[in-house]
Formats: sequence, structure tokens, C-alpha cells
Amino acid sequence: MMMKNLHDQHRPVKRLLVTGFEPFGGADVNISQDVLSALQSETILTDPWAHLRSSPNNPMKVELERLVLSVDEVGSLHVANRLAAGDSWDAILHLGVCGSCTVPRLETRAQDLLDMRIADNSGRQHRATPLSGRGDLGSTAPIQQWMRGWDTAAEISVDAGAYLCNETLYRTLDSLPNASLPVLFLHLPKEEHYEKSKSVSLVNEVLARLVHKPVIEVAGALFIHDGQFLLARRAPHERHPGTWEFPGGKVERKESFEQAILREIKEELGWDIKADPSVGTWHHELDSFCVALSIMPCRFSGERPILELNEDWTSHDQVEWFSPSSSNALEWTGSDQLVVKWLVEQNLVL
Repeated sequence: MMMKNLHDQHRPVKRLLVTGFEPFGGADVNISQDVLSALQSETILTDPWAHLRSSPNNPMKVELERLVLSVDEVGSLHVANRLAAGDSWDAILHLGVCGSCTVPRLETRAQDLLDMRIADNSGRQHRATPLSGRGDLGSTAPIQQWMRGWDTAAEISVDAGAYLCNETLYRTLDSLPNASLPVLFLHLPKEEHYEKSKSVSLVNEVLARLVHKPVIEVAGALFIHDGQFLLARRAPHERHPGTWEFPGGKVERKESFEQAILREIKEELGWDIKADPSVGTWHHELDSFCVALSIMPCRFSGERPILELNEDWTSHDQVEWFSPSSSNALEWTGSDQLVVKWLVEQNLVL
């Protein structure tokens, strides 16, 4: 226990910036400011994906810088100017109010547009004005990768509006020193539509996802025939081109593993198959996320496909049957080689 405490004392503390807005448009309150005030300047964030990892992360201590932004051009540029001046954080979360929303919204896009229905608190009111002229910008937080298994009322949105919320998100994204810094805008409904306590809890859930590397659940198809197994090589236009893997793909939100593997094999190879429950899960870690690969024994619906007929393939350029020995020299996509080792141990292949 003494060694664990000593280790924890030397773990780097992550610094996060969380912003909200002052009231505007004649309102007396702004839920984003109220939620910001309810957050602790130091907090412990547990790993949302602990149950999916081979070795769960320890809870992480973080320091929050809480900043109320003015609803004007100065406020929209505040974080961008600090980034340009060399300030740094491990993640940035902007909070704002959505007057027409009844559930929170995770914004995935900042429009290159300022179109102000009402004047801001400085009296400024631009209509149909580009913010940079260089086009829309996407959030750098991996929001889509968070959603599997997350029981949240929050919706994914591609429309952050064209007022100060959108402007602030755009200015921040446009000033990032690198795209690896996660930046996200969270729109909160007014308190009469969504309790403040729920908003505070949601913000803490989002912060936990910003500081812990996400785990992506992937379903892989295991086809065995005459002591050999089927592998597919990733096409040149895919990530990790030229590497070999058990074909399959990411399990989507509210999708079962069986539904995922049937869909992925149909989409990527054009095959109709049947699948049995997973025989195990293998893990590997990439720069921005971890993968939990569940392998599912599969069989073809009907005759085995002719592997030379590849006109329906979308993600792979070669599919072959391999034995353990013939697969030894392959370059693997992830932990798939460990699956082969398990197949040998179980005497499932020759």
C-alpha cells in the first residue's frame, strides 16, 4: 500500500479548462455559469471504460480552471488568445445554454458562420458573416467513440448555432496548437427543462471521458475451414493499410455484437453470415484509443464465397485462408496475432 500511495503522489495531475457564459438577451441567469460554479476546482474522475480494459486505469485527479466568458467578441476570443499566448491544458470543455433544447447536446461541429439573431452584450450584431472563410471545423474530442455503452440523455449534434457558443468553439478550434488536444462544446438546456444537478453530473461524466483514453469495442469474425482461418488485409485507403486482421468492425451504440458482425461483414465484404457468441476478448492500445476485440465464430449462409470475387469489398484488398505457420510473417493490425496463438492452444487450427 505504501508503494501505491508513493506512486499516486507522482502521477501527473491533468489540467482542464471549463468555461461558461454570463447571462445575455435579457435573462438573469445562464445555466452554464451556474453549473460552472457548482464544479470543484479539484476532483477525482473515474475511468468510464474500466470494465472494458485488461488493466483498468486508476481514478485520475484533475485540476479545473473555471472561467466565465463574456457574451461578446472579447469572450469568444478569450481562450483562443490564451492558446496563442502559450497557455495549455489537457482538455477544454465549453459550456453554453440552449434555450430551445430539452436534453443536452454534444456539439461535433463549429460552423464558419456568425449570424446573430439578437445583439450580444456589447451591442454587436453580425448577420451571415464568415468567421474565417476557411470552412467549418470539427470537435477534436472523440465523441462518437464515447457513445457505446454510455447511458446518457445527451444527443450528438452537428449544429452549434451561429451565435456566441458557435463562435467561441470555432475560435478555440481555429487556434489549437495541435489537433490532439480534445476540445468540446456542451449545450445545456435551461434548468426548467433539465435539472441543474443532472447537468453537473453530465459535465463530470464528460470530463471523465476527456481525460481517460476511450476503449472501442470491436467484433471480429472467426471463420475456420480445414484447420485454417480467414484473414483480411486492410486496403490502402484504410488506417493501418497492408496489415492483416480478422474481418469485422466497431460495435455501434445500442447494437449487439451479433448485429455488429453481421452488418460489418455485409458492408465490408458483401457476405451473408451467421455468428455465434464471442469466445474471448483481446486488447491493444493505439495513440488515441484502446481496442477491445471480441472474436465471434462465424459461418457462411450458403456456399463459401470465392475469394477472387472482390467487387463488393470496401475496406480490404485481399482475403486468404491461413495456417498458424503461414501467418507468422504477416504484419498485424492489432492484437489479432494473439487470437491465432489462442486458436493453436485450443487445438482449433493446424
